Amino acid sequence: MNILHIFKNTNEKFYNPFISFINANFNYNDHYFMIEKYTDKNKDTKFADNVELVNKRNYFRIVKRLYTSDKIILHSLMSPRLMFLLFFQPWLLKKCYWVIWGADLYYHNYRHRNIKSNINENMRKKIIKNVRGVITHVKSDYELAKKWYGTKGEYYYSSLYPSNLYQKFPYNNEMINSNKTYIQIGNSADPSNNHFEVLDKLQKYNDLDIELICPLSYGNREYASQVIEYGKKFFGDKFIPVTEFQPFDEYRNLLAKIDVAIFNHNRQQALGNIITLLGLGKKVYLRKEITTWQFCIDHDLKIYSANDELGDIFIHMSMSDKRNNINKITTQFSEKKLMQDWNTIFEGDIR
Repeated sequence: MNILHIFKNTNEKFYNPFISFINANFNYNDHYFMIEKYTDKNKDTKFADNVELVNKRNYFRIVKRLYTSDKIILHSLMSPRLMFLLFFQPWLLKKCYWVIWGADLYYHNYRHRNIKSNINENMRKKIIKNVRGVITHVKSDYELAKKWYGTKGEYYYSSLYPSNLYQKFPYNNEMINSNKTYIQIGNSADPSNNHFEVLDKLQKYNDLDIELICPLSYGNREYASQVIEYGKKFFGDKFIPVTEFQPFDEYRNLLAKIDVAIFNHNRQQALGNIITLLGLGKKVYLRKEITTWQFCIDHDLKIYSANDELGDIFIHMSMSDKRNNINKITTQFSEKKLMQDWNTIFEGDIR
């Protein structure tokens, strides 16, 4: 079995642990990883032998692999070059499996309407409609792919990446002020976090002992600057922007100190954060109209509405709700379950 994985070089925090996970738990020789859009930041990175970086000068190497592979796993659909290849070679789609990342699906709603994006969307429609399978841990996203693009691909459940798993870890709580309430706002500098709306709702608590932690290490830099300026204006030193990418263990320690997390996204994202926080027994707010809300309901997880005015933000969760969330997360988002999910995808019949 030859299985090709294609990533865009946009977020190594997903593909680096995933490559290590696959190579450690499956036959190394069955999998080949191609990461497109090579940039100088990767030139000194050491990858496994079954990993190849490609750019526009050697993109033909992807074409060869597309034909020699038994299965093709498309880790997001945001690459114009790859979509061009698949659009004009539709016979390849019968062995393609699309891993929904979020932005690639919601491009349908949030793209800038112009000639270029119209061409791009027409190619995506044909590709998404005819892929062999659709892989996501959010069933509602699959339903949207059927509604918007008429996909005929089979649905495969998977929590996708090791970064989405809950992992029990020791953390240092000596520096946490037990009298202070630590509130996380969003997970990135993407405008879909709707930071300003959350900050406006929290202004009424400005006199309380709170600390607002705002991860802004990736996304739109200009937007991040605007959020920082706004947060500092109304909350001063209580507003703590996180602007540098943190190592995984360091970021988990940051999540461990959070009491309340508010994810005001208008589309599905930040599930890795959400899963970790719920697994730690934290109080999490989401918008009711996005697929992430239904995802949590489907997994019997206690969450709170970010649509409201956050009037109950300082009311503690019941111990039974905390325990239920922790138990559900530790069983449903384990490495063993992730292995089972990917094995189902890898071993499934090819039409």
